[in-house]
Amino acid sequence: MSRERVLQDGIAEFYDQSSGLWEDIWGDHMHHGFYDPPSSPSDADHRAAQIRMIEQSLRFAGITDEPAKQPKTIVDVGCGIGGSSRYLARKFGAECQGITLSPAQAKRANVLAKDEGLADKVSFQVADALKQPFPDGQFDLVWSMESGEHMPEKAKFVNELARVAAPGGTIILVTWCHRDLGPSEESLQPWEKRLLDRICNAYYLPEWCSTSDYVKLLQSLSLQDIKAADWSEHVAPFWPAVIRSAFTWKGFISLLRSGWKTIKGALVMPLMIQGYQKGVIKFAIITCRKPE
Repeated sequence: MSRERVLQDGIAEFYDQSSGLWEDIWGDHMHHGFYDPPSSPSDADHRAAQIRMIEQSLRFAGITDEPAKQPKTIVDVGCGIGGSSRYLARKFGAECQGITLSPAQAKRANVLAKDEGLADKVSFQVADALKQPFPDGQFDLVWSMESGEHMPEKAKFVNELARVAAPGGTIILVTWCHRDLGPSEESLQPWEKRLLDRICNAYYLPEWCSTSDYVKLLQSLSLQDIKAADWSEHVAPFWPAVIRSAFTWKGFISLLRSGWKTIKGALVMPLMIQGYQKGVIKFAIITCRKPE
């Protein structure tokens, strides 16, 4: 079995096991919240912060409520249980298709879409983000909220995002990166690599890249209006809140029931906090537009 296949199977199994626990405690949105510093984990409304992450991402990309700028076709790459898809479909009256490697996520996302009266607007399927089952130029908005970190071949991943974007369409990529390297650096320091390797092992991640690596890939495809920002300080309260939720009685029992892969992921959550605090991990947003 190829290394890529082993990684994909691990990702699918991890989310098959953990998505129910996440939904039970955190709801529809399987991504960080956006906080205005200083904001402490204890007094924040974390579900509202997750919605704010979606809204801030749209704003950063220049997508407003003006009818002319609203997307009508959207793909959610790495859709989880479809929280972003359903939110965007309602917000814009758009048709949205989501893809995930996890059969459990796709099934649950379709059930939730039906329950919320969105089955005619939103659909989900199991598919590989590196070989998307869509024709060229299909989507006004290509949305990837915290799925890029799972992609083993970043160039192929970015190429697929660009391929399925319609002429004039917008790409929004929100992802975990490692810090940009300095002019004299060829790689991260050994201790930084060791930290990231431990996180990769628990969350089924390939090697990380930097924000500037993504920007260079987008530039190589002649995409326009490329913008990037480091939102690490805006997500700082999130992981402490996730850890705290795991130590509630409900969280602890759900964690035990969800299986070893989820427990292993929970055990490395403090390393995510450490990575942010030491500046090794960056929470990046990168947006661009496909030429018309």
